[in-house]
Amino acid sequence: MSQLIFNILKAGEHGKSPIEIIIKNNNKTYSKITAETDKLLLTLDKVLKSAKLKIELVKDIKVISHKEAGLTSQRIVRAIKQALDF
Repeated sequence: MSQLIFNILKAGEHGKSPIEIIIKNNNKTYSKITAETDKLLLTLDKVLKSAKLKIELVKDIKVISHKEAGLTSQRIVRAIKQALDF
């Protein structure tokens, strides 16, 4: 089973949190980090392509958030997760 993990990292100096997108599929792990939330979906697409996976096949989606992650980044990631869970 494929798993998608959004790992929201500690906020930097300007309050922005980098987000690591991790896909675990067939005992392999693929990941990319983006520092810009407006490029989050583009980064997700790149990770999916490198894993040769379609988003429809991902059933397990998790969000991991650092305790000092930016609030806006957390909200954006949770909204994307909610949309993908639908």
